[in-house]
Amino acid sequence: MSIWQIIKAEYLTNEEAPRNWVFVLMVVLMGIYVINLSHEADQKVKEITKLTKDVKALSSEAVDLKTQVIKRKMATDVYIKLKDQGFVFPKKRPVKISVKN
Repeated sequence: MSIWQIIKAEYLTNEEAPRNWVFVLMVVLMGIYVINLSHEADQKVKEITKLTKDVKALSSEAVDLKTQVIKRKMATDVYIKLKDQGFVFPKKRPVKISVKN
């Protein structure tokens, strides 16, 4: 088959044309399928990027909340808040009690 026959598309009009049309149709359908797969992959990459950003933001928010909880649980802050209600800061440190079996 010469290049001139390919350019004139004689392979689509001769007696073997139905077999060639099936091949051309299969190539076109495979091309459409590959294009669809690439679009789906792009969408998944965009979704993964968005979710990664969300995870980082939520992680930093969790760290901030943990530090706030730790600050609010500090003994000195608790005593300052309870000072108005009559509680006083102890003068000596607590004693550790150890029990031997």
